[in-house]
Amino acid sequence: MLKIKKLDLYMIRLFIVPFLVIFVSVIFVFIVQFFWSKIDELTGKNINIFIILKFIFYFGITIVPLVTPISILLTSIMTYGEISESQELIAIKSSGISLFRMMNPILFLTFILSLGLYFFSDYAIPKAKKKAKELGYQISVSHPSLKLKEGIFVNIFPDFFIKIDKQSGKDKNHLNGIFIFFYEKNLFINTILAKEGILIPNREDGSFRIKLMNGFFYRDQHYEKKGPYYQNQIVQFDTLIQYFKIPLIEEKIKNLEDYDSYQTLDTIKLIEKINCLKKKKNQFDSEFQKKNYDFIFIKKKLEKISNNRSIILSKMIDRLSFLIEKLKHQKKFLKKRKINLAKYQLELQKKFIFPVTCIIMFLTGAPIGALIRKGGIGFPTIMAITIFIIYHTLLTITQNQGEKADIDPWISAWIPNFIFFPISIWITYKTVMDDF
Repeated sequence: MLKIKKLDLYMIRLFIVPFLVIFVSVIFVFIVQFFWSKIDELTGKNINIFIILKFIFYFGITIVPLVTPISILLTSIMTYGEISESQELIAIKSSGISLFRMMNPILFLTFILSLGLYFFSDYAIPKAKKKAKELGYQISVSHPSLKLKEGIFVNIFPDFFIKIDKQSGKDKNHLNGIFIFFYEKNLFINTILAKEGILIPNREDGSFRIKLMNGFFYRDQHYEKKGPYYQNQIVQFDTLIQYFKIPLIEEKIKNLEDYDSYQTLDTIKLIEKINCLKKKKNQFDSEFQKKNYDFIFIKKKLEKISNNRSIILSKMIDRLSFLIEKLKHQKKFLKKRKINLAKYQLELQKKFIFPVTCIIMFLTGAPIGALIRKGGIGFPTIMAITIFIIYHTLLTITQNQGEKADIDPWISAWIPNFIFFPISIWITYKTVMDDF
């Protein structure tokens, strides 16, 4: 018994140190790649370095579920490849201990890591994504020029849209070819066209001013003299300073039902939201059926009123045309609801698929390492990257289909694991039985 316990500790020690090194290294690579992709937006804008570091930290937390499986895969290939290359595996097997018995301690450790990954995904990641979301909004408030894109209308905050032809200056605050339109409280549209302008943010109260030069201001006005009527007002200006107050961050986050709000919920809240969306969907379907199934009986009702078949046919055609248009509208509406529901369902499945993927990656990596008999970084890294690219590509394709509601979300999330799990079991069995 003592010999076996020492073997377990020996295998865990061989695994745990490389795993931690690889885990940190892979996270570092992802963070560098993320920072490099955002370097133009985050540097040279007078953004506090601590805000940038905080934003990167939150990003690092969100990629842990993706990094953990590839780290386990690479470490398992390296660990078992090293003991196989050094003939330790042959010596241990000759003493009557099978490869699967040697895999048990690390398999148990992988189960613990998988369980920890689930709780981490359920508690830490939603909070990190919410914090990153709030931080991103804070950055956009204090540096509205970051959101501007040349030649594209940008919604900086609700009811305010701006398009520019060119952006220049140290802080990208000098604008040319400006087109702004925004809504007032009465929903009247105000439009501003200007040749150039300067964006002046106020970081203390979350407001900003735009100093506009050489342009026109169009405004809808409403009068109540002798009945309501509307009139357009056009003003030409040489210089115009327009003040805009951005909504509070707390109100923005609380009231904004945007496309990625599902990413900030834990398992319990996701289940509650999914049940609520399903209930609303069922209510909508039943209400629509109740309102429109009376068409089945419209012919009998019309026959009681009139014996003229042409009148009956005309009214039926009108009714059918109305129902067809309504059904088209309902189809689009239901598709949007279905896609929205699918995103919540897919996010719920993501909390479970990556912990299971960790186990699958170990069952794949350990026997491959024993077969290739190569330790170190080189060849095992190539093998691990190749396997994980195949897995991640398949996962990305199926999840995209799931988000569009083309495939059932839970099926789309689990397809890669359904494919890789039997393969990992087959490789493990063949290697343990020395059948290759």
